[in-house]
Amino acid sequence: MADTTPEPTQRLNVDLPKSQYFALKSYALHNQTTVSQLVRDSLRGIVEYDTWFKAKVQAAQADPRPPISPAEWDAIRAQKLAQRKALADKA
Repeated sequence: MADTTPEPTQRLNVDLPKSQYFALKSYALHNQTTVSQLVRDSLRGIVEYDTWFKAKVQAAQADPRPPISPAEWDAIRAQKLAQRKALADKA
């Protein structure tokens, strides 16, 4: 049977200007949650993004392909921007 013991938590005290607190409170009420849950979700998202980003960096560092020269990169970027502009101009 799986262990259902909740993970211990720590209290985080943050001083916010009243306007920011009430904005958070309003957002929480609109989304039927609490400010505490919004903070927990935000922190969890930050940790997940950090983990994802570090994995991407490690994968890039381990990539065996030769690096792209700055001139090649500029050409690729210019081509992508031109394609994006052409698509935007069509719309």
